[in-house]
Amino acid sequence: MRSTSTSFRMAATRLAQRWLCAAVVGIGVAAGAQTQPGMPAPPSSSCVARSGAPLAQSWQYVFSYQGGCDNGLAQGEGRAQWLPRSEDRAPIVWDGRFDRGIFLSRPAVRAARPLADSQVLLDLGPLADSEGKGGRLWVQAALDGNTPAEACAPMALHVLVDIHSSLGSEQVARQWMQAALQHWQRACPAAAQNLVRLMLYQGFELAADGDGHLPAPVVRATASLQGRELLFQQYSNNAAAQQQHNAGLPEQRREYSANAQRLQTMVRQYQAQRVVDLPTLDKNLGALRGQVVLVGVRPERILSRRLATVRTAHRDGWDSTAAVVEGHEIARWGKDSRMLAVKVIGRSTDVRTQEQAILQLLGSARCSEVDCEDYLLMPGGQWAHNKALP
Repeated sequence: MRSTSTSFRMAATRLAQRWLCAAVVGIGVAAGAQTQPGMPAPPSSSCVARSGAPLAQSWQYVFSYQGGCDNGLAQGEGRAQWLPRSEDRAPIVWDGRFDRGIFLSRPAVRAARPLADSQVLLDLGPLADSEGKGGRLWVQAALDGNTPAEACAPMALHVLVDIHSSLGSEQVARQWMQAALQHWQRACPAAAQNLVRLMLYQGFELAADGDGHLPAPVVRATASLQGRELLFQQYSNNAAAQQQHNAGLPEQRREYSANAQRLQTMVRQYQAQRVVDLPTLDKNLGALRGQVVLVGVRPERILSRRLATVRTAHRDGWDSTAAVVEGHEIARWGKDSRMLAVKVIGRSTDVRTQEQAILQLLGSARCSEVDCEDYLLMPGGQWAHNKALP
């Protein structure tokens, strides 16, 4: 009987050891497993929420995270908390949306990117021109203290501009900066900011290098605020300086002269009296009525085989002016920008094109550049927006 009891105890001990071993192995697998993109992370997981040094390096708090996780970084909806080890401190909780480990503390912030020196870029979304595109606003902010990065306390405003925007024009560059300020003010109506740094970039993406540093901006400025207007204290525009430099180069002078010759060919062919852009034409429709003018346009909507709406090929800022063009040639148009010779008729009464200028098409030439630079950029690097023709 004693032998049977001893055997039973030995079997139970071996079974308990097997269960304990399996539990330890299970814990090791769970701790070492990577959370898949979008998969909720368990509490106290190794998924990281980026924080400033006072939190990240503090031994006075115990960090835990629960929520979406991607490659070890908090992603999507989640809850990060720092629980104090002593009773004289309050817990710190960030509950909401995360992107790449960065807490998006305001609804206006779309996404985020890490930078060097405990700084981040916060995406405040597009800066739209009349077609709903054109640029994007990012706010540079610091991860400081026990609070998340704050879009309404910016270190700088960064604007990524469409490659077709002419930043060599001081007017255009300053309009982009003013638009960035107004967009930021709408997102942060209660913010008090007396001085702001602004940077303009041109391209398809604003990305930091491997060390977390942004590329050199095309335009940079420091401005103080008075009401809703920018008062520039410092300003530099590399695009304008480069354009002025290029205007003096022999090859650039030859190119500009070729542009002028192409324009003069159309002047002689159609007996045009002026070259204008659509905003100028629209503002001076009464004075230009009945005249033959040249205008660079981008086709917008083909309404019929001989009717289309167009917009200015080279835009100086956020122009939304459209016009209606009538002519048999429209049936052969593609999507390319064109230089048009048109007779100014009046304004449309059609409900689809109410109050837009009506232009009778006499002829056109396809532009090789989307902004019709090959016709409109004149010697000296000046654009022909409103120019009387000999």
